[in-house]
Amino acid sequence: MSKWSNEFAEEHIHEFDTLSEIQKKHLLSILDEKFPPKTFEWHADLQKKALVNAGESKHILAEATQRYPRLIQSDHISGALADLHEYAIVLTAGGDGVRMRSSLRSQGIGEDALQDFIKATYQIPGFPNGFGCLQADLAVIEDLSKQAGFQIPVIVTTGPKGSTTARVIPQVIERNNSFGLTHVRTLNQGERLHLSQDGKIVCVMIDELPWPATNPDETGGPFMKMKKAGFDEGKSAIEWLKSLGCKKIIALQATALFDPSIILAMAHAGKQHDCVGVGVLRKGFEAKDPFGTFVTLEKKGKQSTIIVEQAIRNDATMNLMDPSNTFHLPYNTGLYIFDVELLLENSLPDYATPPKEILPSIPKSPKIGYAATDLVALAKDPAVLSVNLDCYENIKTVDDLQKLSDLGKRYGIIDICKRAG
Repeated sequence: MSKWSNEFAEEHIHEFDTLSEIQKKHLLSILDEKFPPKTFEWHADLQKKALVNAGESKHILAEATQRYPRLIQSDHISGALADLHEYAIVLTAGGDGVRMRSSLRSQGIGEDALQDFIKATYQIPGFPNGFGCLQADLAVIEDLSKQAGFQIPVIVTTGPKGSTTARVIPQVIERNNSFGLTHVRTLNQGERLHLSQDGKIVCVMIDELPWPATNPDETGGPFMKMKKAGFDEGKSAIEWLKSLGCKKIIALQATALFDPSIILAMAHAGKQHDCVGVGVLRKGFEAKDPFGTFVTLEKKGKQSTIIVEQAIRNDATMNLMDPSNTFHLPYNTGLYIFDVELLLENSLPDYATPPKEILPSIPKSPKIGYAATDLVALAKDPAVLSVNLDCYENIKTVDDLQKLSDLGKRYGIIDICKRAG
C-alpha cells in the first residue's frame, strides 16, 4: 500500500473516527507526504525493537564485574592546535528549547519576540552582534582554525525538515558569512512518529487541524543521519568529511559554551582512542544523582564501557572508586570524540526514552530514536576524558544566561566574538 486509506487509518490512528471529513483529509495528506504506510510500519517495528532493547538494558549489570573506566584527566594533558588536524566538529542544535521558551515567557518576553526563537542562537548578555551559543561556538572554531593554519570542517545539525531550527540556523550562518569558515554545513536530523503504547499514530490539534505527533530522532539521531546519502552531491555527510581528510569527530552541543582549551584537550585525548566520552569526576555519589554514569563492564571475558542511567545502576556502581580512592565514577556531559570509521562500521541500537506525554488523555509512551550514549558502548578502545565543571556551561532556562556570560568573559570568548564581528 503506497497511500493511506480510511480503512488503514481507522486501524492505526488513535481516535481517527472522531475526526471530521476535512480533518481526515488533511491528516492523510500529511501522512502520505511524510509517513506513508511503509514508513509508519517501519517506525512501529522500530518501537518494538527499542522497547525490547530497553527491557534488556535493565539487566545489563547482571553477572558483570564493574570496573573504573580508563581515565584521562584534562588538567594532566596539554592539547595543541596541531592535534585538531584530521578532525571535524559536529555541533548539535536540534532541540526546540521548550523549557527555555517557557522561562522567557515567565520573564514577560512576548510571542512576537519569540517568533524565530531557538535556544542555540538566543543572545547571551554581554555578547556582541546578538550572538548566542551557536554563533559563539562557530567563532571559537574559526579562531582555532586561524591559529592552527588549517580549516576545521563543521557540521551543524538542526531539527527535522520544517522545524524552526532547520529554518533559522542556515539563515544565521549565511548572515554571518559562515563566520569565516570554509567548510561549514547544516544537516537536518530525522524525525520519528511518537506512537502510543499500542503502536498507533496520535494526533495533536493545531488550529483545529490534526497533525501526527512526532519527535526528533533523539540524541544519536544526528549522527545516524550523517550516514545517509544525499548530503553533498549524493554523498553522505560522513563521506563529505572523509573527502576533506577528516578521520575523527568532536561532538559538541550548540547550546553550550566551552573553554577553547577543552576542545584542544578533546582532540588530544581522541588521538589514541576510537571513542572518548567527556565526563566530570565525582567526590560523592548520591542515590538520586540524575546523571548518566561511565562504567566499564567485564562479562564473559569481554570488556566494554557504557553509560548507565539512574534506574539501572546499583550499589556496586555507586561504590566504585578510582585507583587513588579519591573519585567515584565520572558522570556524562554529552560530549564525545569518536572515529569516523566507528560510525561508518556500526549502527546505533534503537532506543526508547522513559515514557513521555503525547496527550493528557492517553497513557504516556516512550519516544523512539537513537542515543548518543551508545557511541561509547560500540568502541573497541574507549576512554573517559574528565573536565572541570567551570570549563563549560549549558543553557536550559533563562537563569543560565548569566552563567554563560560569565564563562564568556572568563575564557575570552566574548573577545573572540568581537573579532568575528
